[in-house]
Amino acid sequence: MRIYTLGTGHGDSTFCRFKSSTAYETTDGTVYLVDCGAPAEALLRRKGIPLPRLRAAFITHMHDDHAGGLSALLKQIIKGYNYCTETFTLHLPEEAAIAPLKAWMRAVHEDADNPLLCYRSYGAGKVYEDDNLTVTAVSTCHLRTRGRTEGDPCSYALILDFKKEGKRILHTGDLRADFSDYPAIAREEHFDLCLCEATHYQPEAAVDALRASRFDRLIFIHVADRWHNVPGFQWQYTRGEDKFLASLAPLPYPAVIAHDGDEFLL
Repeated sequence: MRIYTLGTGHGDSTFCRFKSSTAYETTDGTVYLVDCGAPAEALLRRKGIPLPRLRAAFITHMHDDHAGGLSALLKQIIKGYNYCTETFTLHLPEEAAIAPLKAWMRAVHEDADNPLLCYRSYGAGKVYEDDNLTVTAVSTCHLRTRGRTEGDPCSYALILDFKKEGKRILHTGDLRADFSDYPAIAREEHFDLCLCEATHYQPEAAVDALRASRFDRLIFIHVADRWHNVPGFQWQYTRGEDKFLASLAPLPYPAVIAHDGDEFLL
């Protein structure tokens, strides 16, 4: 299977990174999207991925950099209606987000109730299952970092079990600054791959948990400005990526920082 890190930035687009979106393509060509920060739809096109192959999308939490590209994506799925044989299912982490999204689609004169589209909300536990993929959500606390309480909407990490490929992936979503909501299952069970955010914490807070995790491979996404490689005066570079990875060394498995448009085979 193939993983596309379409957008690898955070809440603000940067000179080299768009907002968060990752596509997972199985060996039969089916595509699943985790997060849909703008311009996810355009980045799928740049990768040559036909939207009729997109079966489902999962939004880890309702921040704009993870959900702000949804209306453009849904518009293009509707336009391709005659070429689709599968319903596209959008999974949102808050029931209250569905009606406003549909209202915005209507406000920009799109068919929010097109029969090709299915809107669902989810909580912790099994989110989705088809012949290729089972998705399980694990609660995290990213949306509680600004004084919110346990009763407020929370964010999720996603466990992606690709059955035909026999691959298991952990997609962390955004985490707390102290890394305290990093999924404990990462240290308890084996994963072929983890995609972990790299904005809301310092490496020192994460190093022990990451070293104890049972991964074959780790890819960092949602990358903070301070970890960018930045061109400077007279061809000098601020090598933030090297600094970040050095702060976590030695990890017992390979780890890289992803860029927009990178592709990874698994």
